[in-house]
Amino acid sequence: MNIRRIVLLNVIGIIILVGVVYGGWNWYYQSTNFVSTDNAFVQGTEYPINTELTGKITQWNVQRGSTVTAGEVLGQQDTSIEVSQLGAAAKSSKVMNSVKSAAQITSPIDGTIINPNVSVGQMAVPGTPLGYVVNMNRLYIVANVKETDIRHVDVGDSVDVSIDAFPNQTFKGTVQTIGLATNSMFSLLPSTDETSGTYTKVTQTIPVRISLSGYSGVQLVPGMSATVHIHRKIY
Repeated sequence: MNIRRIVLLNVIGIIILVGVVYGGWNWYYQSTNFVSTDNAFVQGTEYPINTELTGKITQWNVQRGSTVTAGEVLGQQDTSIEVSQLGAAAKSSKVMNSVKSAAQITSPIDGTIINPNVSVGQMAVPGTPLGYVVNMNRLYIVANVKETDIRHVDVGDSVDVSIDAFPNQTFKGTVQTIGLATNSMFSLLPSTDETSGTYTKVTQTIPVRISLSGYSGVQLVPGMSATVHIHRKIY
């Protein structure tokens, strides 16, 4: 074996060794300083657009993505059904003014229209939302943290957040709330087979809500995937 080949093998060996050492050090650093998970996503509080009356939609002024303000009139309902149910009371101007006011469909908050489900001519009834409004300036992260890591997470902890859609940016966050039950408690699929009495033990996850800052000018939307690194406490 010539000297050049020996040198080449030594160089390759050193590179591999450095890679292994760095990988081990990075794993140790990450695991001892952060609670990390990619089981996380962007979320925003959805406020339903509801109607007060039963009646057909006669006018609709907005669409998906429209920016609205609290109390802004989004649409109008036909009042004929309501008037017919009122009978003689409908002759009162005070009552009619109240009906006309209720027929106006308004926005519950300042925000952006998402997922509208309405068209002119359709029947709308109280209790069935016509769409939702989200305040895009108050988005947050929901991270599902393993139960084995949750003891290292406290309200107020700093968080580094990466959004899959913006891989070259890191956003700052703070732990706001920690769930008081695991996600499986609200799952439609039971973890226990009640007929056989068997139980399959799996690591549970607990939802952690994380406030998000520094995303002004970045078009985040609810549902985007995220990865979080929570600066952990050592106990």
